[in-house]
Amino acid sequence: MYSVEFSYALHRRRDVPLIPIGLRTGGKWREVWAYPDSGSFYTIFDAQVAEILNITVPQGQRMLAVVGDGSFIPVYLHNVDMRIGEDRFAMKIGFSSKLGVGFNLLGMDVFDRYRVIFDNRAKKVTFERYE
Repeated sequence: MYSVEFSYALHRRRDVPLIPIGLRTGGKWREVWAYPDSGSFYTIFDAQVAEILNITVPQGQRMLAVVGDGSFIPVYLHNVDMRIGEDRFAMKIGFSSKLGVGFNLLGMDVFDRYRVIFDNRAKKVTFERYE
């Protein structure tokens, strides 16, 4: 079974499970940081990440995603290659200029691929791929 562990990162003077992941469209991998969020149904990145990947956000499949305060934000889905540790896979992820939480989110669609274990005492998060 594939497993990878990440140490928490410092964000706004707190240790949080922000992890480096790779994203690719075309030929070049780009590293971005994302927060594994079991409360998010979808993986959603800020629209600025789409610019880095040369993705035109509004050309994706439009949907509305509900956020923490109950309101909806527009999200545009695109097919992107993702890498967590050395594990590479294709995934449909959303981009939005209205995300507004201060970090990118790895949602439940990623949790369908991995058992995600948070160890707050050790300040580590582990991703174990389901076989």
